[in-house]
Amino acid sequence: MNLGAWSLWALAMPSLIAPQVGQPEYELKARFLLQFPEFVAWPERTTTPDPSGPFVILVLGDSPFGDQLDRAAQGKKIRGRPVEVLYSRDPAALEGCEMVFICASERGRIPSLAARAQSLGVLTIGDSEGYGERGVMINLLIESDLPRFEINRTAADQAGFRLSSQLLGLARKVY
Repeated sequence: MNLGAWSLWALAMPSLIAPQVGQPEYELKARFLLQFPEFVAWPERTTTPDPSGPFVILVLGDSPFGDQLDRAAQGKKIRGRPVEVLYSRDPAALEGCEMVFICASERGRIPSLAARAQSLGVLTIGDSEGYGERGVMINLLIESDLPRFEINRTAADQAGFRLSSQLLGLARKVY
């Protein structure tokens, strides 16, 4: 098992996460968010981001992270590139990112946001009940103080993403 797989596995296993149970929810979710790209192969895009530029994560809507995602991303590299976190309420910002966290405030726009992200080759992640069923590719949940996630494999496949079997195997539910 490679280091990335080990990291995600360790985060997902209840016995290993027990020391982190007191950790704020969005600090834990920020750590998961930064791990997911290690288990995803991106589709070819019509507008490929600069391979020497930052890996851009968009938080779309009213961010629940406070400064926790920024702190978790500080000094972190994804796919060998520094991480840049952007915050916006404008769906047009999807065009400049590779991964988007769709906040609960955007619940009413999920179908259109998921479709737009899918057409742009942007990985979608959320953390609200029902997001996985409505087209968000990875939906983070906390159950019994432990992090869990759902995968919408159909949405990911349609967008050209390849999700690792390790990630799929750890998912609570796969659509």
